[in-house]
Amino acid sequence: MKQAMTGTPRVKALREYVEARILCLDDLKGALQLAMQLEFATIPPYLCAQWSVKRDPDRTEGVVHKVVSQEMYHFALAGNLLTAIGGTPSVTYPGFLPDYPVHELPGGIPQPMAVDLKPLVKDQLAVFMQIEHPDFPPVDRMERLPPPTIGAFYDTIIETFRETCPDIYPDAHAVSVPFAPPIRTVADAIETIDRIKSEGEGVPDSPDSPTGERTSHAHYYLFKELYVGKRLIKVDGRWSFDGAPVTLPEVFHFQHSTAEPGLSLKFRKILTRLLADLESCWTSGVEPNVPAMFELKIAGQDLIKRGICPEFAWAETQG
Repeated sequence: MKQAMTGTPRVKALREYVEARILCLDDLKGALQLAMQLEFATIPPYLCAQWSVKRDPDRTEGVVHKVVSQEMYHFALAGNLLTAIGGTPSVTYPGFLPDYPVHELPGGIPQPMAVDLKPLVKDQLAVFMQIEHPDFPPVDRMERLPPPTIGAFYDTIIETFRETCPDIYPDAHAVSVPFAPPIRTVADAIETIDRIKSEGEGVPDSPDSPTGERTSHAHYYLFKELYVGKRLIKVDGRWSFDGAPVTLPEVFHFQHSTAEPGLSLKFRKILTRLLADLESCWTSGVEPNVPAMFELKIAGQDLIKRGICPEFAWAETQG
């Protein structure tokens, strides 16, 4: 089997990739490593919001669960793209995890509202909309963040694949993602990046984001439905938040705390082990450790029910 080469790529700021374009293979590897960090950075805030749900008359927990699942798929797909061009994903070091709260996402992407770990409440939904904000209409926009955007970053990666046609290693280790074909050609790579981008912010002129699984609103619009308390529907041929009402759930409130240090350490150890297992999927071809994912969920929910914020931080001590 022709296997991918090893070596952790050097990661630059997102602005550097977009403004200078991606001119060489090493920079493309670095950009995809950054894409992995970006996709993973959204997962802890979304998980904590999902785990905080106590009573949920309109099943809003399912909306957040869907977004979390897709972000995990995007993280995996970015890793698959990296191995496909001869790189090796690196997720087993403390700096891979943001130290929440943060005013910048990985790559130096400014976030005026701090990204933190909080319950599923309206203020947190505004933060989620900020993270997933699209680069285009059709619905009313919040104030735009300073360019370049995450969307522009993915467009730059697509442009690089299209113009440089890097060698693809079709037998490179990869994580299986539902409805995602193997990356065997440059066209496959471009299609994969398009999926990541469209599921997050949608596609121009429509809030729909078609996927192989189903047609669904992109993340920004799913969160905005919850934020405004109305479903997004078409009225006289135009998209509008004038559908059925949506009631936010009753939630468990929690905060950063030094209480229950044993339970907090247990959570960090599960997370650390899970990241190591995920990296092994790309370096050794093992299957994802699904039981560890459920173990992390149970430990996180237990902390939240006790009023304690789960710490998505590296645990130096194993065992």
